[in-house]
Amino acid sequence: MFEQITILLSFVFAVALTHLLTSATDLVLGRQRVRFSGLLTLWMVNALIGLVVNWLSIWQLHIVKSWSVADVLFQLAPAVLQYFACSLVSMRADSGAPLDMQAFYISQRRAFTGAFAAMMAVNLLQNYVYRDSSAGISGNDWIWEDLLVTPMLAAALIGGWARPVWLQWAAGLVMVAAEMYFLVTFTITV
Repeated sequence: MFEQITILLSFVFAVALTHLLTSATDLVLGRQRVRFSGLLTLWMVNALIGLVVNWLSIWQLHIVKSWSVADVLFQLAPAVLQYFACSLVSMRADSGAPLDMQAFYISQRRAFTGAFAAMMAVNLLQNYVYRDSSAGISGNDWIWEDLLVTPMLAAALIGGWARPVWLQWAAGLVMVAAEMYFLVTFTITV
């Protein structure tokens, strides 16, 4: 069953990655018409790194021997939220129209950071529920992982709802730092 779940989640992640890459390609190709936003770019990078980390983390479930429908849906939920984080942060380019990344960021930041926040909340719950079922996480190790995910949840909420731009930057940078930590410390145990 693990293989089927891996394939399903990989499809969701692949479509999410397609949104990010298509948006980045459109922005590069239309660069003469782009009003750049560092904050939108930062959250697009967050979506990309989070996507890679979440895709890699699927492997940790290979030791689960039996799967209920609830387990499958519980694994699908953060993948779907990851999809929304990626698709909502990805700006579409209309042919010939100016590409105002700043205006897009301002109008859509609560939508995509809301998806990030929901994903972090589900991840917190998953770490607890699967604390004895995941490779590399056992006993109270889930607490340490949740201690890093909790600031990511706060960063997503601050990034979406804080008015000061410096707080929005700080939130995005906290998120990217935490995701990079997960990425560089990730190990695959066979």
